Amino acid sequence: MGVRVLSLGKRVLGFRSSYCLPVAFYRSDGGAGALSELLILERMMYRTKVEGPLDRVPSPCDCFDLIGGSGTGGILALMLGRMRMSIADTIAAYKELRPQNKIGFAEKFQASTFEEVLKKRFGQEMMEDVGDDVCKTFVCAMNKMNMNAGIPEIFRTYGTPEESASDCMIWEAARATSATPGLFKAKEIRRNGITQLYIGGGLVHNNPTSLVLAEAGKMYPSRPVVLVMSIGSGHPDTIQFRSGAIAKTLMSIATDCEKTHEDSARRFRASPDTYFRLNVQQGMQTLAPQDWDKLSEVSSHSRAYLDTEEAKSKLAGAVSVILSKGVGMAIFAIELIIFPDPVIPVSESPVYLKACPGPSARFTGREAILRQMTEYFNTGVGRRHIFVLHGLGGAGKSQLAFKFVEESAMPEPRSVIRELCHAES
Repeated sequence: MGVRVLSLGKRVLGFRSSYCLPVAFYRSDGGAGALSELLILERMMYRTKVEGPLDRVPSPCDCFDLIGGSGTGGILALMLGRMRMSIADTIAAYKELRPQNKIGFAEKFQASTFEEVLKKRFGQEMMEDVGDDVCKTFVCAMNKMNMNAGIPEIFRTYGTPEESASDCMIWEAARATSATPGLFKAKEIRRNGITQLYIGGGLVHNNPTSLVLAEAGKMYPSRPVVLVMSIGSGHPDTIQFRSGAIAKTLMSIATDCEKTHEDSARRFRASPDTYFRLNVQQGMQTLAPQDWDKLSEVSSHSRAYLDTEEAKSKLAGAVSVILSKGVGMAIFAIELIIFPDPVIPVSESPVYLKACPGPSARFTGREAILRQMTEYFNTGVGRRHIFVLHGLGGAGKSQLAFKFVEESAMPEPRSVIRELCHAES
């Protein structure tokens, strides 16, 4: 069975050089625009019911093995994944996040007020989800005391081979991932007996798709990824900066979403029916987080986008994968496309190497196939053997062959011939 994952990001709005640092960071939170993410999911779930056909509209937790998010997208991920809420219930709960107090020109929560809203929604439930075969969920934050290399802190509802599920309450994780500097103060959370300070994960990972894939690799190393759904909360406006260190920092934040999208698109170029990104393109550019009175505009722009042929085509592709098993790509093959090993040059004449290239250092899993190959080649020694590895481009066929040659006990001397073959269309 293939793995289906969902990435929910936060929105980056247009920064302008006239804003002081706190206001600039405040404007980087998703705010009211995150409603568009839910409306996109609502349309997807409805199409899944109709095309199934299914008896009821499914919830995202029924359709995805793993959901991850940052900032406002992280709060939505916890509602949809950990709490297993329907889209309708999540939209209603999302509207409860609306600030109640006016501060200057903007509506803005005080941290204590926001925490009370989160406690009311999530109660005292812990992050760990002990149910069988449940949708795994995570949100990301940044450790305020150590932001080197932009490595996030992951709050998980599940344990990994390296560590257990996060020992904190759901509302605490929601508060940490949404602790945008200039909007909320850092959140103190006690983990492993030590109190740590966390700020919002969207400061570095506005688009958490790469984190979602990394988590999928930890939890499902031997299963192919058949669906990666990345949903944004509105395309940003043009970004303008004066020179300076702050401007460069904010620019890197603002470009994170689209850079991550481009990287993800490259990863799945050989498997185009695996990765889909939906993000409202027009009408959201000037929407500010404090514009909670413009939810009707967000709805209108989102529905107009969903009626475009581009959005319809992407939704149709994603729904098709949800309703079928799909083919997908192996986790290690996905990583190789972004972090490729040195390739063997293609030549019309033979290229002689002293040894067969080794597999990638990131190769993992595939034990069953390797065992099958070993048993086959060790049977009837002395006769001709033919073993066919087949699959889509980028699925990892060459890496499997390299790994088999590395591990096989064939006596020396031996020859390995690698020939580039293209099917004629």
